[in-house]
Amino acid sequence: MQKQAVLLMSYGTPNNTEEIWDYYTHIRHGKEPSQELYDELAGRYEEIGGVSPLARITEAQRLAVEEKLNVTSAVEYHVFTGLRHIRPFIEDAVADIVAQGFQTIHGMVLAPHDSSFIKQYHDRVEKELEVYPEISYTAHRHFWQHEGFQVFWANQIQAALNSEKKQKFLFTAHSLPERLLLNGDPYVDEITGAAKAIAQRVAGSLDFGHAWQSAGRTADKWIGPRVEDVTEELLKEGYEEIIYLPFGFVADNLETLYDNDIECKELVEELDGEYRRLDMPNTHPDFISGLAAEILSN
Repeated sequence: MQKQAVLLMSYGTPNNTEEIWDYYTHIRHGKEPSQELYDELAGRYEEIGGVSPLARITEAQRLAVEEKLNVTSAVEYHVFTGLRHIRPFIEDAVADIVAQGFQTIHGMVLAPHDSSFIKQYHDRVEKELEVYPEISYTAHRHFWQHEGFQVFWANQIQAALNSEKKQKFLFTAHSLPERLLLNGDPYVDEITGAAKAIAQRVAGSLDFGHAWQSAGRTADKWIGPRVEDVTEELLKEGYEEIIYLPFGFVADNLETLYDNDIECKELVEELDGEYRRLDMPNTHPDFISGLAAEILSN
């Protein structure tokens, strides 16, 4: 039976509190954070339970995708994980795949929408494979286009619709520095296109909008409008319930559990509104089916 490798890539997260310092330093390109910055980040992790559940969920997603692929295909798939800022690094995962003799590799970043930022992950894989011309690499992008991803969110929206309330469904995604959007970067178009595709699957009147969250602390100008600003404006306009869909992420993580469930929630409640966040995909069967469909499509 033919065997192929799948490399699922993501940003990564500390597995325990002892890893936070090195992780933060790696994000900062080797520059150690100040004690103040470290304490702030560590404090956020503490508020969501100590560390993010992302590492555990990513491993569960890896196992679920591998199981789904091997149920629906005659090819035997082996799924690996490669991370950007913590072990197992992308380069380590590629070395492991090569050592095991795979001649075909599928690469997918666990982010639904394509961008120049996502391209950086694939570039790292392709750089490692330059000395292995016999190995075929396929970079998979924008899996939001597959039915499973859209159905997952549309079903939740449908269940949350309430004609007796003035609701706003707010599609959010991680902001990026505006400089990355030069030269025709597809990110903003991917986000708006995905939201529209999901909304079209919902029966009834759906009032939805867009906002950007979790911008980094750099001197760059980041994509807006910020979710905090949009939230405040909506509540001033008389919306009763703000329902957040952080559909730029695929798992519960620091951004959803802190930026949404703590910061956005506090802001909404301070302005006498109702806060709600829809569930993340994690290992939901619809979502896993969408990932598998993307890999099987090529």
